[in-house]
Amino acid sequence: MIVVAVGITIITAAVAILILHMIRHSYHYQLDRQEIVLHRLPPAFDGTKLLFISDIHRRTIPDTIIQQCREEGRVDLVLIGGDLRERKVPLSRCRDNIRKLASIAPVYMVYGNHDYDEDIRPFEVLLQEERVRVLVNEAVVMEQRDGSRFRLAGVDDPRTGRAQLEQALSEHEAEEELFTLLLAHDPIILRKFKPDTAVDLILTGHTHGGQIVLPMYGPLLKTASVRSFSRGWYIDTNERTTGAASPRLFVSCGFGTSKIPMRLKVPAELHLFTLRSEPHQGQGQSSPGQ
Repeated sequence: MIVVAVGITIITAAVAILILHMIRHSYHYQLDRQEIVLHRLPPAFDGTKLLFISDIHRRTIPDTIIQQCREEGRVDLVLIGGDLRERKVPLSRCRDNIRKLASIAPVYMVYGNHDYDEDIRPFEVLLQEERVRVLVNEAVVMEQRDGSRFRLAGVDDPRTGRAQLEQALSEHEAEEELFTLLLAHDPIILRKFKPDTAVDLILTGHTHGGQIVLPMYGPLLKTASVRSFSRGWYIDTNERTTGAASPRLFVSCGFGTSKIPMRLKVPAELHLFTLRSEPHQGQGQSSPGQ
């Protein structure tokens, strides 16, 4: 009996330590820095910096993270990949997070499935008040002084059936050969692509990288998105006859957590992407996006 009691005590202590480790790990935020080589990117946009963050959920963005981003130098755009909130998150917290991000650069975002957990209208009003440009199946064109342009498109949440990819890309249809960056919450949007879909780069979140990844088993929750696009870089290898080359898809592990405030073997992250129009001599290695 004594041996059994000791064994139970050890197991209980080990489980408690693991839970505490997973909670602490979920609050250890990582600023991921990458250069992405994009051969159709106009040279005038070479060096453009994007801060990409997704799946904030219930978290408050620490001031230390904002300061770290500022120390990286000029950032041109902040892109939010959805799930800025979830059920019972106060609008005041969303406003504070938006204001912190907007202090870095103009903010563009798309909705995620959890943004619809509660009535969307007060949330929409808040975003309008804070001058956040929400891309709901639409696109905007960015222009440089020399006339060079690229298209930033965004789709509504794919998981809840609101995404209208063709509608988003029909904006500025006469200029369909423009370099196009697509912002979407769920990487499953790639399944809606046709052979002539003209998109160069897709930034997504939603999966949390599985959030809890167990040794030898993998992600604890194996949703369709996690099974197909867990985290990191993917290339759509469908041969294209027109439009952009096979698009590059990036899936962020996200900033916050869903359901339980824990992570295991998956970083809580946001990303500082520097866009490059061609390979640069002196780079130690190829861009992950190449």
